Formats: sequence, C-alpha cells, structure tokens
Amino acid sequence: MAMTAKKSKNRTEQDEVEPVSGEAIKAKRQAMGISLDEIKERTKIGKFTLKLIEDDMYSSLPATVYLKSFIKQIAIIIGMDPTKTAEGYLKKMRESKKGK
Repeated sequence: MAMTAKKSKNRTEQDEVEPVSGEAIKAKRQAMGISLDEIKERTKIGKFTLKLIEDDMYSSLPATVYLKSFIKQIAIIIGMDPTKTAEGYLKKMRESKKGK
C-alpha cells in the first residue's frame, strides 16, 4: 500500500513540473551573457547538441538519460534549478510527442 502512495505522490509531483522549452533555456543563457561556446567548453557537450536542445529538435536529441544530464549541466551554468529544468524540458518533450 505504501508503494501505491509513493507512486501516486511521484506522479503528482511530476504533473506539477512546469514545462521548460529550449527557447526558455536559450533566453536565460543569453540574458546571462553566456555563449554556446562557453557552455560547450564547460560541459564538453557538442555545440550541435546544444543547438538541438535550444531549438527543441526532439527527434534528433540523444537518449533521455544523456539529455537529462546535459540539461542539468546547462541549467547549473545559467543559474536555473537543474532538476526542475531537466524535468520540465522532458515534460515538454513528452507533450510535444503526444501532440503529433
């Protein structure tokens, strides 16, 4: 029974996560005056992949396990909450795929 309550709580928390777009990540990065090249140097994430993330090119992005890590790294650098940003981006990606 406790397991069901835990699953239900996790689902509720997941539902409360606000979607985060690549555009929002890009806007925050630009507002901070941070270039894609700087993100690339600090994270070792390829510039092409960084552009895919900011452009919400979901079908071309790496596997979710890598993507989540990438977004967390980016979020830390640009001053966003890493967990909320990653979960929000993945939520937006799932919503986008449902819409197709």
